[in-house]
Amino acid sequence: KSAEVSDLNARLQEKVLVITTLKEQLDKLKGKAVITEAVSLNHIDPELLKVDVTPVVSKLRKNRTAHTDYIRHTKKEAAILRKIVESERRLSPLNTSLDYACKYTRRIQELLMILQQTCPYLTDIGTKLETVTPKNTTKHIRHTAQE
Repeated sequence: KSAEVSDLNARLQEKVLVITTLKEQLDKLKGKAVITEAVSLNHIDPELLKVDVTPVVSKLRKNRTAHTDYIRHTKKEAAILRKIVESERRLSPLNTSLDYACKYTRRIQELLMILQQTCPYLTDIGTKLETVTPKNTTKHIRHTAQE
């Protein structure tokens, strides 16, 4: 009996192997091939991952140069983030989270370009200087003539 059982187990094992190879071939033909190879990851420089997202200080909110610097800085950060995501995406193209991250960084850059095109006064200061009236720091009381 034990010889029959071991013979049946061997046949069963062969059939399982045949079935799995047929399934893999079918998946390859359908375009759903699963990659089981290990992919070595590149070491990402930690300095690239440091994203500075400090908000604009309240006293600089109406300062045009602060806004242009902030937009320029945000564009640089988005470009760095996109480079990181695209390099990782090349290594593992089947990772959907990297695909979403790549689309997200592309949308950030597109929004910044739209902002730059629709609000040119934010990004193009130009050479025109505006006159600024100084604030009266000393408080004087003016007496008006009453009739």
